[in-house]
Amino acid sequence: MTATTDRTTAAHMINAFRVVSVISIPLMGHFPSVRVYLLVLRVIIPSLSSLKSFPILQGLSLYVLTGIATMLVQTSILRRDAVRRMLRIPVLPKDTNVKPVTFRESLDHLKKWFREQNRIAQERAQKGRKW
Repeated sequence: MTATTDRTTAAHMINAFRVVSVISIPLMGHFPSVRVYLLVLRVIIPSLSSLKSFPILQGLSLYVLTGIATMLVQTSILRRDAVRRMLRIPVLPKDTNVKPVTFRESLDHLKKWFREQNRIAQERAQKGRKW
């Protein structure tokens, strides 16, 4: 039961990360330009040297780009069975038969979790009352 619950929770978390990723795009669009990154691009693509700012790159941060590149490398390395065995990480199952969770199911799960937390808080408050 717990393994299935963990997989369902992981599926809900994946949906949450998808939502946060989409929401963060406009926020990152307001980050200041990274001059070093633009300088490197101008060396690689000389036609950019005449532009003061490249609209697509204007909001990119070197920190975000480095983090994404590191995550991609780490993920691709840790997906290999030989590396996982060497690091004593359980090998990923090939066939899980777990159906993806819809956004509606994730919202329902979140509402249920909030109701449960509210009920627990009310029970604790009732136990704490002296009258």
